[in-house]
Amino acid sequence: MKQHTYIFEELDPLVFCQTWGLTYEEASQYLKIKARTIAAYACHGKVTRRNPSSRVKALAAMQHNLWIQEGKQPIDSSPLLAIA
Repeated sequence: MKQHTYIFEELDPLVFCQTWGLTYEEASQYLKIKARTIAAYACHGKVTRRNPSSRVKALAAMQHNLWIQEGKQPIDSSPLLAIA
């Protein structure tokens, strides 16, 4: 693995989408949730804002770690560097 590659236990689904260049529809297939739910995570209103569950964060991290182990390179790793 590269020096700046991190293994995560939990990863925000919005960061997962941005890092791998996925649409909400594509990410929803990996995270086993609806694309509409991912879109709700991105809302900043007081009423509509939803927080991802630990299960969703864990699935995002598992898929991220799997792709890293397979040798795939993230499109944008800057959100990951901000978290680590």
